[in-house]
Amino acid sequence: MFPNVSSKVDRLISLTDAVYAIVFTLLVLDLKVPEIPGSTGNPELVADLVRQIPNFSAYIVSFVVISMFWLNHHRAFRSVKSCDEKALILNLLNILFVSLIPYTTSLIGHYEEDQIAVILFSANMGLAATSLVVLHLYISGKTEWHDGDRVQYWLPAKWGGLFFGPLLAIVSIVISFFSVRVSLAIWLLLPLRNQLLARGVVK
Repeated sequence: MFPNVSSKVDRLISLTDAVYAIVFTLLVLDLKVPEIPGSTGNPELVADLVRQIPNFSAYIVSFVVISMFWLNHHRAFRSVKSCDEKALILNLLNILFVSLIPYTTSLIGHYEEDQIAVILFSANMGLAATSLVVLHLYISGKTEWHDGDRVQYWLPAKWGGLFFGPLLAIVSIVISFFSVRVSLAIWLLLPLRNQLLARGVVK
């Protein structure tokens, strides 16, 4: 039904890697170099850099989270030899939400104390994480698509580890009603999920 399926997987991965690369690039492009005449050590330059701290903070958080998404996507497809139309659509859904991250990150940088900006950012991250989980669950059910030696890798994790990202989004949105900065910083816990899974603390 699907001729040359290996090329489908190759194209899926190539497209996804390209989108992630563009997203990383767009993130850093939002960091503007101050245009202040004068020598090094100009107080105005220091003041401008201080004003951009929210932009740098949002950049670091987004870079860390997107890196986790890309790593998990890479792990998901490292043993996949075939895919179908539904897998392609689910992957495009993930790309849809990931490609929005530079925009919501920019909102955080420009409106650092605005709760709405943080809620949109966390909702975006949560949808990206959820779409990635759905994609992984679908692929994990297709054991015939994987190398025989790695089928065990595709046994789905239990809810705590699998839905750590979406749950983090909910927690972040709730915390935004009390502290915008903590709500943003909580996303730095996402790498902890991979460490806990690796050590068997979270299943």
